[in-house]
Amino acid sequence: MMEAPSMKVKCGVENCHYNRQNMCHANNLEVNTMSDKVSASTSDETCCSTFVDHSTK
Repeated sequence: MMEAPSMKVKCGVENCHYNRQNMCHANNLEVNTMSDKVSASTSDETCCSTFVDHSTK
């Protein structure tokens, strides 16, 4: 089985549960488009679906 890629991901969202010292510590990261489209033209049209507000976790 092929291993999933591993990389360091910066996070600038202070209230995300997975943000530790501006780095994402989630086990998995999911990024989707902001709409029903399957492609985006700019980063503004994407969002991190892994986000969890630290006050709710």
